[in-house]
Amino acid sequence: ILDSLSQNNWVVVDGGTYQAKIIAPAINGVVVPAISILFANLIATTINTLRQRQLDIRTCLNMEAGQLRILQSLLDSFPSNNNNSSNSNNSLACRRYLTQYTTRLIAESQPTMTVESLDYSLDTELNGVLVELNKWASAGTSTATTSTTTPTPPPPPPLLLGNAYTAVSNLYEERAKRIAALRSLFPPLHFIILSTLAISICIAFLLETKQDILVFLNAIQLRVLWTMLVGTFTALGIVCYDLGNPFRGSYQITKSVHQLYTIR
Repeated sequence: ILDSLSQNNWVVVDGGTYQAKIIAPAINGVVVPAISILFANLIATTINTLRQRQLDIRTCLNMEAGQLRILQSLLDSFPSNNNNSSNSNNSLACRRYLTQYTTRLIAESQPTMTVESLDYSLDTELNGVLVELNKWASAGTSTATTSTTTPTPPPPPPLLLGNAYTAVSNLYEERAKRIAALRSLFPPLHFIILSTLAISICIAFLLETKQDILVFLNAIQLRVLWTMLVGTFTALGIVCYDLGNPFRGSYQITKSVHQLYTIR
């Protein structure tokens, strides 16, 4: 391509050896080291960041699953009154909200999940759980101020109610961390730069081996080196693509999602 664009009307009698000898210091001394160092730093940062993002998402999922179990056990310990179904209704409402929230977690942990679907992700069923806990807290306050002749359901113990508030607060916190990690993606320009640097290194290889004598004597060796070079960049591209979605590929973290089905 370069020969055709330059419109050369002469033939290189030495097979390009002299040309390669002149251009080799510029390629090996300036161009290839600069491009290679920049490419190495960017690809290392990219892989480390994407891998750490997956670990953060897995940690948040496990923490949310643990808080759901804690909140479930606290609801089981809340007192109930057979004569008044107010407490039981609150408990059933909380369980329904938690079931819906677990379903939301499962849906957000699928390979087909898109970042655009998380625009309003902080407005969840946890708000309903918080409302029910507030009803319990206000009912306990009103019970202390009303007459003892009026039958009222027993309020939950302050310790259990406080632990329930703490569990809901922890769920909010872990959810915010997980959503922030899911939405922390590299822009397309980042991967375009990486691809450009890799292609530049391949072009430098072709320019330096553009000698008829090398192609004649070391054709197989050059093809092996070219295959290793292109194969390495292709493998790095596959790793980056695989790490881009934590719920698919070889680096997937879907095993952390399996426990959510049991909890639900």
